[in-house]
Amino acid sequence: MLLVAALLAGLVWWAVAQRVPRALWDAVDPPPPEACSVADPTTSGCLTPTARRLHDAAVARFGEPGRDAPVRAVTCWSEHAWNPSSDHPQGRACDFFPGAFGEFAAGDDLANGWAVAQWLRDDAAELGVRYVIWQGRIWYRGGGDAGDGWGRPYGGGGVYDPQDATGGHFDHVHVSVLPRS
Repeated sequence: MLLVAALLAGLVWWAVAQRVPRALWDAVDPPPPEACSVADPTTSGCLTPTARRLHDAAVARFGEPGRDAPVRAVTCWSEHAWNPSSDHPQGRACDFFPGAFGEFAAGDDLANGWAVAQWLRDDAAELGVRYVIWQGRIWYRGGGDAGDGWGRPYGGGGVYDPQDATGGHFDHVHVSVLPRS
């Protein structure tokens, strides 16, 4: 009798697993996080497969980073010792610099940064985007916009100075991907 009950429970579990949408199933039984397992083309570190696909899609869309390109530089993996909760050490984040590091983007650099940020937002589901930070604003996938603009005001997460060009993400577009694909 116990064997029959166990087999019946297993059959019900299998049937539910086959019919429940993946998003709901992942909430009940989440898969392990993607590992930082592929080479990061921007550093000597590693990326998750989702972050690498996002990086490669950005290069395909905006071209190889360079002085005269819409994106001048990209950095992904980083130790970020000052911020252990950052997605960079887990290989789940990239920073796209449309202009010079440490300088507030203006003119074409500002427009190029907005083009990158909006593309990441528009294609978030396909790219595996979790959130985007740009121009002192943070936008979460599945979240909305505050009444005062794109995303919500970014306060620095208790780690960064949100008024600083880099801390407030005024010089680069930060994107983090979901921990699993």
